Amino acid sequence: MVVLASCFTSTADFKSEAESFIAEQVPEQIGTKLTNVNCVAPINRDIGTRFTCQAVDEAGAVWEFDNVIEADGEFTVNIFRRP
Repeated sequence: MVVLASCFTSTADFKSEAESFIAEQVPEQIGTKLTNVNCVAPINRDIGTRFTCQAVDEAGAVWEFDNVIEADGEFTVNIFRRP
């Protein structure tokens, strides 16, 4: 689990930031490069709102992430399913 804080003004900001974070920061933690990161924008910016992401690793396996908005401009990234 990783908490990311920034200034998000729309649900698209959460989507974009989560995609960038997963592509750039998570590979170091899991030991494999991730490509084709795609997130679903959260339905709103309310605390507790969940949104999901998927990414493909170097072997072609799919990783799934479950993200939760924790505070204004903050969300956590959780690995939901490892290949």
